[in-house]
Formats: sequence, structure tokens, C-alpha cells
Amino acid sequence: MRIIAFTGPGGAGKNTAAQALGAQYHTAEVSFAAPLYEMAAVALGLTVEEIHALKQQGDQTIRALLEQLGDAIRTTIRPDYLIVRLVDTMRELEESQDTPELAVITDLRTEEEAYWVRAMKGLVIHVSRPEATSDSQHSTNQPITFVQGDQYLLNNGTKEDLIKTACAIVRSWACTKKGYIKAQGVI
Repeated sequence: MRIIAFTGPGGAGKNTAAQALGAQYHTAEVSFAAPLYEMAAVALGLTVEEIHALKQQGDQTIRALLEQLGDAIRTTIRPDYLIVRLVDTMRELEESQDTPELAVITDLRTEEEAYWVRAMKGLVIHVSRPEATSDSQHSTNQPITFVQGDQYLLNNGTKEDLIKTACAIVRSWACTKKGYIKAQGVI
């Protein structure tokens, strides 16, 4: 299973691009922050879906809680805890009978996470959109360093333009790697 990880500010188009890949390839969306959402849900007596919805609605308390949980885990448990949990999730996916071709991550937030994706021969895609911004100064909302092998996706057109560009980037990347990823419906 190959790894594609999107990074960029909120509203840049990371989730839209990931959904487009899901329409073209056999994918599984995985998340570094999944354990943080689970912990926040338990602490607040909500569901994970409710935590996601509140964050999407711009709830600053939820955002701050998730950021602080991540900081606490990285400093008190182990710096790579969220990476280790993601590896566990991917291992479970690979052991399933219907193993996806691509693991798609839309919440790459730290240099350590980016390093891991690259070390796993994955692709980091930096998504940018002129009106996308992050109002948080937290370390996980700062841009990830662009290194050789990464790709840049400028989302300054229509949704269809974003989808077309994201799929073209992944198709090009897949063709340069050992073996090919088949688009769904293509023999």
C-alpha cells in the first residue's frame, strides 16, 4: 500500500483532493490525528463525528483541545506516538482481504510526520489556495518544509481543476515508482 499525504492550511482543498483520489483509486483515508479525536470525544462525552463537526464549524475550544492533546502526547508519552498509531491502522488495513492501493492522509501537520511519509516512499503534496488560511499560530499549523520529491498543488481554479490536478500528480508519481497503480475501471 502506497502513501499519499496532503498538507496545507484549512480550506486549501486537501479533503476534496483526497475524495477525488478515492473516486479514481482503491483508497483508505487514514489520519495521524485519529487518536486525538477519540480522546477528545471520550473526555467530552461526544462522538468522534461530533468532534469533527465542531472543529469544521470553527469551534476554537475543540481546536485548542486537539492541539494541546497532541502536544501533551508528543512531550509526555513519545514524540512519534501518532505515527506509531497510524502504522498500526495501516497494518490492519494491509491484513484485511480488501487491501487498498493507497493510504491517503489529509492531516500531515509535523516535520516528523512528513519525514515518516517520505521514508515510507510516500508522496507529500503541499496544497495551497490563495484564500485558505489558518488563524492558529500553533506549531502544527505552520507550513511543512518542501523537499525534493514532494509535489505542490495550487488550488486557484474550480473544484474540477483541483480534482484533475490532484489525480494527475498522483498518476505521474505512481508511474515513476516501481509498479503502477491502476485507476478503477481501467484494465
